[in-house]
Amino acid sequence: MTSKKQTTLATPCKLLMVLGLSLLTLYSTAQVKKVLIVSTNVDSVGASQSGTFLREIAYPFKYFTDQGYTVDIVTPKGGKAALYQRPNEAEDLILIQNSDAFISKTSATLSPTQVNSKEYVAVFYPGGHGQYFDVVNDERIARLAAAIYERGGVVGTAGHGAASLINVQLHNGAYLVENKSMTCFPQWAEKKFMDISQYGKLLAFDMQEVLARRGAKLTVCTAETYGNKELNQIIDSKNRLVTGAFAGSAQWVAEQMVVLIKGGKTH
Repeated sequence: MTSKKQTTLATPCKLLMVLGLSLLTLYSTAQVKKVLIVSTNVDSVGASQSGTFLREIAYPFKYFTDQGYTVDIVTPKGGKAALYQRPNEAEDLILIQNSDAFISKTSATLSPTQVNSKEYVAVFYPGGHGQYFDVVNDERIARLAAAIYERGGVVGTAGHGAASLINVQLHNGAYLVENKSMTCFPQWAEKKFMDISQYGKLLAFDMQEVLARRGAKLTVCTAETYGNKELNQIIDSKNRLVTGAFAGSAQWVAEQMVVLIKGGKTH
């Protein structure tokens, strides 16, 4: 039979154990420094090579890792990410492409079932056309992105990466982009520049139009305002969303995402 004295002594011990476990949990959560990048397994559109545009994944990858974050890459099937690039790329981009870290992560991407959303503080979607044919309709990746966001995570997209958000829904059924200030690759630019997609004819949807229908507060440049960064680079700090309209904004998006992750002021 347990004495009153033993019971009295045991209670504080249990409280200390519970407190210790709670502090350990908080410490572990505080130590989370992982970013998830979403790529694609689709390496062609029609007769053209496609996938994820190299500069839109490589520069953010290096920036996140240089800032001390572990970066994981997920694709619908796992395995090798489909990447494509220009014939002649900048030397610094080639150095990233040939680095052991980048090769390792892009050659053996995670499948959605291998990703624990609780481990990540942000999710980034680089551009390219491959995602129109696998990522956009992958409910598992959409759920991961929603879970990361609803735990306070930051979301970023560059160029066509915004297309991957059109079917991401939060637990209450609302689309993630609803009432969020953002930008995306303009439809006029698709029709003018993108021979890969036969100027939009091979794509199943008009990203700009669908995002607007989903309730996004879109700011999209015209051909005349093409070089205006205020139209092409949008930060919705309150809603933890950073978007860049073109490939050249990819690293900027990563930089502003890190500022938001750290709770700082973006610019």
